[in-house]
This record gives sequence, C-alpha cells and structure tokens, in this order.
Amino acid sequence: MPADQQETRQDQSSANSQPHRLLQLVDGFGRIPREFATYLLDIIGLISIALSATKHLLQPRRRKLFMNLFVRQLYNTGVRALYINGMIAIFIGALLMSRLFDYVPKQVLSTQYSYLFVVIVFRELGPLISGVILIARSATAVTSEIGFLRMNREFQVLHGLGINPVFVFLLPVFFAFPISLFLMFIYFDFVCIISAYVFIWFSDPTISFFVFLSNILEQISLNEVGVNAVKALLGGMVIGVISIHFGARATASFDDVSAAISNSTTSQLMSFFLINVVLSLLAYTQ
Repeated sequence: MPADQQETRQDQSSANSQPHRLLQLVDGFGRIPREFATYLLDIIGLISIALSATKHLLQPRRRKLFMNLFVRQLYNTGVRALYINGMIAIFIGALLMSRLFDYVPKQVLSTQYSYLFVVIVFRELGPLISGVILIARSATAVTSEIGFLRMNREFQVLHGLGINPVFVFLLPVFFAFPISLFLMFIYFDFVCIISAYVFIWFSDPTISFFVFLSNILEQISLNEVGVNAVKALLGGMVIGVISIHFGARATASFDDVSAAISNSTTSQLMSFFLINVVLSLLAYTQ
C-alpha cells in the first residue's frame, strides 16, 4: 500500500476518534452528577417509603412484629455501643481536664471546664464521635446483613411468605438509629463529665460534684439541646437509610457486599459530618 494512502487512512481514523473522545469526556463529566442525583432520589424514596409505612403500625399484628424487631435493633445499636462510647468519653474528659491544668488556675478550673465542655464536647465532639461509633459498629452490620440477604435471594422468600421486608428491616433501623444516636450523645456527655470530675478531684478533693455539675448545666441552653436532638434525628435517620440503600444494591457476589460496605461507610461519614457542620453553623454562628 502506498505511503500516502496509509497517511490518509491514519488522518481519517484520527479525525473520527476525536469526536469519540470528546463524547467520552462529556459523558464522564455528566455521569457524576447523574449518579449523585439518582443516589439522592433513592435515599429520598426510602425515607418516603418508611414514613408511608408507619400508618400500618396501627394494626396490632404488624405493630407487634415491628416492636420486637425495633427493641432488638435498639439494643444492638444503642445499648451495646455504650461501652466503647464510654471509654472514648473517659479519655476525652481526662485529656481536656489535663490540658486545663497547664493553663488555668485551680480557683477557676471548674468554671473554665464548664465553658469548654459545652463549646467543644457538647456541641461538636460528642455528636461527631457518637456518630462515627454508630457508623462503625451498627451501620456496617446492617449493610452487610442486607447485602447477604439480597445475595441469597431471601427477600423473595419473605415476599412468598407474605412478609413485607419494610417492617422487618427498614422501619426498625429507621426509628432505632436516631433514638440510639441521641442516647449515645447523652451517655457520652455524662461519662465525659464524670471523667473530668474524677481527674479534678485528685487535685482538689474539696470540690463538690453537684457544684461542678451545676456549673456545666448552667452553660447548656435549650437551643443547644434542641440542636443536638436534630443532629441525632437527621443523622441517625440518614445513616440508617444509607445502610439499607447500599446493602440492597449487592446482588451477585461477596465482592458486591464488601463494595457496598465501603461505599456505604464513605457516604455515611460525609453525610453525617455535613449535617453536623451545617447545623452548627446555622445555630451557633452569630
């Protein structure tokens, strides 16, 4: 074949490939927002399904089934997580008090700790650490459970038995996660206070625990309690729904389940941190 014909074909091939590459580039840029929009619609759809299914809880049989599963989920999610939540709270309380010893006179140590506790622990650190514990312990377990059930076609079996999977899996998680997260907030704050008091008691045994506690409670307003309640409600609900969403996407193999756990954890961390940051900015920015 003459050289000029080869060059002509190469030029034509190059000219044809350029629009194809451009289309691939445009598709790559468009795929990200398209997938994100689909993801958001799926999450909103699951929330709407859970809310619409609550009206069926008025039926005694379904309410009994839901309550049994809800109590079990609440125990596994909230109660069994208290030990790790408490251990971290002990470390945080002792660390915060030990740092204050280096910079604050003993006469105002209790007052200064009260202020820093509310600003650092009650507003921000307690909710964030409790949310991370919920994601690490319970959300990954829910995603794994749903993934394996999908992989083994267990949902078809439930449908065949006349059991709605919404009552078995979605509703218990949807209600138990927010309540568990709020209980973890309270427990974390209380253990952190106890830890700090024990630390300060060794240096000043005359200080009263009730005086120490009252100094802290005086710093906490109803607005801050309400913000934490909203963080628990929205954060727990979103974490639970994301677990169900990614677990239900695993269909064929163990690789799907592991990928679902990884993607679910990433989405939950980003969503929960975003909720906390936005609510804190709206509530505490003057």
